[in-house]
Amino acid sequence: MMRDLTTTLGLVDGHSHLRSTSLQSHSVVGSCLEEALLRMTAMSAVDLEDDAFVAACDLVSAGVTGVQVAFHTFQTPEGYLESLNAVIRGLRRSPIRALVVLMLTDQAEYLPLGASHPHFLPGFLEPGRGVKPQDFPDVVRQAMADNSDIAFGIGPVAPQWASDEMLEILGDLAHSGLRVHAHCLESRYQRDWAGDSLGRMQRFGLLGTSVSLAHCVWCSDEELDLIADSGTSLVACPESNRLLRSGQPRVQEWWKRGITAAIGMDSATDRVRPIQVASEVLPQTEALLALTLGGSTATGLPTDQDEVKWSDLSQGVVSSVRIGGQLVVDSGQLLLHEECEDARNRITDRMRQDAPDRAERQSVLSSIMADYLGYLDEVDRGS
Repeated sequence: MMRDLTTTLGLVDGHSHLRSTSLQSHSVVGSCLEEALLRMTAMSAVDLEDDAFVAACDLVSAGVTGVQVAFHTFQTPEGYLESLNAVIRGLRRSPIRALVVLMLTDQAEYLPLGASHPHFLPGFLEPGRGVKPQDFPDVVRQAMADNSDIAFGIGPVAPQWASDEMLEILGDLAHSGLRVHAHCLESRYQRDWAGDSLGRMQRFGLLGTSVSLAHCVWCSDEELDLIADSGTSLVACPESNRLLRSGQPRVQEWWKRGITAAIGMDSATDRVRPIQVASEVLPQTEALLALTLGGSTATGLPTDQDEVKWSDLSQGVVSSVRIGGQLVVDSGQLLLHEECEDARNRITDRMRQDAPDRAERQSVLSSIMADYLGYLDEVDRGS
């Protein structure tokens, strides 16, 4: 028997890294976020344009018409812009709406602030930090000048990985009208990694109605009150939180305080499942609200102009998608299907070619992982 079609607004992925391959396919698996962050340094490098294009197409095929993209690299300003432009070329090839958030770190990426560097960590884990905080405004201005058709935001990758100098510079950029997005309080360790994350964001003008924060699993009641009072939106990422054993955010508490809740896929898996992911932390009606109006509010993307028809909403089976009136998915198939599959095949070939070297890189990390996690526990107990 045919199910009745259900029509909704376009869905929003409120937090994405635009990866078309799962973390597991790069052997990024483990006990916690901190282990995953180390293992991400050993991921296979695939073509950024193809990667972004395929990831965006997969989102559209799942009913997602808008995406907030967290972009970051440790390269020099020139390398940062070159990589960014490759991602943007991939986005342009797809029909998706996007807000590209330019992010930066300058401290404590792999160890808590002030912790000594243990002897067992390999040298390649020392980040290059090619873009200095004082150079970042020029990078942002150049990106905007090169890509006038793209909506941009800015942010620290996470506040604990940003110095006061950087947060002050980001605050100045935010005052010019740019939206702000960041990871925040994602894991137990990150809660006390470098002081009061939300308090520092507030001090430098990085909370407010044009700000969204991803994860926020470890927010206290007082911190949720601060978020609510500031009008900041929060983006839950249930699937990646579950895979990395970070715990789950108290989304119902967000709603009780009047906090706008959105949902992020976080590029965690190969298969995009927005309805099912949102339903991990919310009943289906509220999950759909977070994926549509919540996502649009958190990102500023006008996805209310888009339409998704579902052959089975509860299972996330799409019948058709229109973005701004343009048909991009018809009878369950992306109109760019062949071009997308060609790009996916190139990515698959690259992953296969790099598999032996990737395994060797991950083996090096496996040999020191128990010492690394034990060291974090030791530092955590002493804090």
